[in-house]
Amino acid sequence: MELRHLRYFVAVAEKLHFSRAAEHLNISTPTLSHQIQALETMLGAQLLSRKTKSAVSLTQTGKRFLEEARATLRQAENAELVGKRAARGDVGSIAIGYILSASCIGLLPELIAAFQKENPGVSLQLSRMETFPQMKAVIDGALDVAFIRAPQRYPAELTGFVVDRHPYCVAIPENHHLAKHKYISPAILAHERFVSGSLEMEVGFWGNLSAISKPGQSLHIVERAPDIFSLLTLVAAGVGLGIISAPMQHVGIPGVVYRKISGALQEAEIAVAHRKSESAPAVKSFIQRLRARARAHN
Repeated sequence: MELRHLRYFVAVAEKLHFSRAAEHLNISTPTLSHQIQALETMLGAQLLSRKTKSAVSLTQTGKRFLEEARATLRQAENAELVGKRAARGDVGSIAIGYILSASCIGLLPELIAAFQKENPGVSLQLSRMETFPQMKAVIDGALDVAFIRAPQRYPAELTGFVVDRHPYCVAIPENHHLAKHKYISPAILAHERFVSGSLEMEVGFWGNLSAISKPGQSLHIVERAPDIFSLLTLVAAGVGLGIISAPMQHVGIPGVVYRKISGALQEAEIAVAHRKSESAPAVKSFIQRLRARARAHN
């Protein structure tokens, strides 16, 4: 049984006349009659009672079958519509990973709001994680798009581009002698003690320290922290200073003050990473929006 059999039957059932139904379907009357007979043979039941050569009425079986035929055709039309929308990227789901600074600067909320306004049929799932785990998750398929610290190079399976840049600042214990400064230069920081990120977070936090140190220059790292909250907690405890991206000033930890770096050697960059072989229309549409934003802001 094919959908055309159902369409032919519904047309006859609604017109109750073979010739008029055939005209509506733009096929010949004999062809329509043959198709209805084939349908009845497949079902092993009589659906129509012939009154004259063309006029018919529905049997009790035909009335019941008409309900199911209409429902099936509606479902088929809906499936076709969903398929076409999915092919255009209008429906689907996108798994997004992000580092905290992408949210703190408003980048992620802004992008999600704009994308979902234009694509209400696409659902977005968010997961906060650090840069290295995000890249692995994209390769493994657990994530589709990753907002990460811009790496020096991407894994072979991935590609990416920078979507935002912002300055670094120094996180200082509020009773530290440098807290009285409004701006702090890298030279002033050269002999200070620092809290850095763990080795697993090196893309993020060692990149932060390179904003105040030239290649080959060593800094006095006294402690490593697994995340930004732990890093700022250690700063508040007076263990050392922290170099963080400016958006992270929104993370309020008592006992910590933030100061701008004058003459920083580099800026913090947030990049978007995705699979080179990405084929999902919804994900490709989201990436296109990100690329457009990157071009507009760079």
